[in-house]
Formats: sequence, C-alpha cells, structure tokens
Amino acid sequence: MLERILADLNKTPGIIGSLISGKDGLPIAHAVPPDIDVELVCAMASAVFGTSERSAGELKQGELDRVMIESGNGKTLIVDAGEGILVVLTRPDVNLGLIRLEMKRASQEIKSLI
Repeated sequence: MLERILADLNKTPGIIGSLISGKDGLPIAHAVPPDIDVELVCAMASAVFGTSERSAGELKQGELDRVMIESGNGKTLIVDAGEGILVVLTRPDVNLGLIRLEMKRASQEIKSLI
C-alpha cells in the first residue's frame, strides 16, 4: 500500500523519486532510482527534519509544515507523515505548488497507514 502511494506520487511531473522514513531515520518504503542510497537519504532527511522541527519550536514559529532543500540539480522536500516523514526528490524546474499539493495528499494517506 505504501509503495502504491509513492508510485502514484512519482507520476507527478518533475518528481524523481520518493521515500518514507521513520523519524528515527530508518527506511520504511521507497520508490527511487537505483543510484540513490535510500538509507543515507532517510538518515539525513530525518536529521534535517528533526533539527528544523526543534528550531521552529525554539523560534516560536509554530508547528513545522515542511522543509525544502534547493540545490543546482533539484529540490528535496520533507513533510511530516505521522510516525514517519515523506521525502520527495525533484528536478530543479518543478511546479512546487502541484508537488506540495500532491505531498499533502500522500502524507495524509501515509498517516492513516503507519
């Protein structure tokens, strides 16, 4: 079921791959190209999300909604998914509004399953 959610999400134009990580950094499910180190991405995404969550709290910014890392070759978006986090890897020139909408839908589905 989780793999289906990721496969559907990956149909969104500009998405290269997606993963679900536990908040402890351990992979739960993934649909990424074979050259992506799933364990490394999950561990780093968990660390980035956890640190950002703590920072938002300390800065009195409220509950963390999402984290986005932009680089020359693409973007990494991370959102809360209940007991885990949803990580999406994109190309650099994507429609962020569409991706955010699809990630919201997917994260709600994931929350109901894990």
